Amino acid sequence: MKLILSRKGFDSAHGGCPSPILNGRLCPLPIPDPGGPTRYGRIRSFNGSAIAQIVEDLTHGRVDRGDGAHLDPDLRRGAIVRASGWRPVFGQAAAAQSHLANQQIGCGDLFLFFGCFRRAEQVRGAFRFVRGEPKLHAVFGWLQVGKVARATSRLAAEIPWAGAHPHLAAPERYRNNTLYFASDRLSSIGIDASGAGTFDRVAPALILSQTDPYVGCSTWRLPRWFEPNGRAPLSYHGQPARWTQCGTTVRLRSVGRGQEFVLDVDQYPEARAWLRSIFRAAGR
Repeated sequence: MKLILSRKGFDSAHGGCPSPILNGRLCPLPIPDPGGPTRYGRIRSFNGSAIAQIVEDLTHGRVDRGDGAHLDPDLRRGAIVRASGWRPVFGQAAAAQSHLANQQIGCGDLFLFFGCFRRAEQVRGAFRFVRGEPKLHAVFGWLQVGKVARATSRLAAEIPWAGAHPHLAAPERYRNNTLYFASDRLSSIGIDASGAGTFDRVAPALILSQTDPYVGCSTWRLPRWFEPNGRAPLSYHGQPARWTQCGTTVRLRSVGRGQEFVLDVDQYPEARAWLRSIFRAAGR
């Protein structure tokens, strides 16, 4: 089994700001995509309201409700109006997909999606970030792979329910275009949960960033067993200087670029218990 830590959503490079934590709820914002088939005005947040005002307020109008959004990973049935047959799906392409292919990602492997978040509030009807609150890398969703398929026009015709997915609405937009469909159930780590979904409320177990002391969202505090010690490291994190032992934990300076970071769970068997603890702490 492989674990993939997959970076997604708004940040300084895509969208220009973090995604918000509102009333304790993680609200991952899909990045802008001028060619995307879904507009921000059509996407509903976790409480059923539109995210359009959230996006417009937090970006100070740089991103508009009429702009296209890259709704991927697509994990929530209620995010937009759905055709029958919908199931969670994630798309990847270009160099990031080549990395996943080289790591032989397939059925039974588990994506944990994380992004950059910051606590926000609504004051006098407008959304804003809370002054002094730090940016944090936090896990917001998961998808266990049930099927992998190349995104083609033929596939789009076979599964019309996925026609609004950005990697399938116009497959020719992307090189090496691939889709990862969720399994029905999360079976690879020994708990009973859906094959894909979201962690709606923030919890300490979902936060990757080191917070005590806080030195930036890209500095993570992880269990000590994450340190390679002669094993294949979390991909893109092979430099020993990135890892610092801190008692029962290890500090990792995560890379600033890249989307998909892969860990071979067969070499790190402790990962299964760690993953189960995340789901249990988050109420799953």
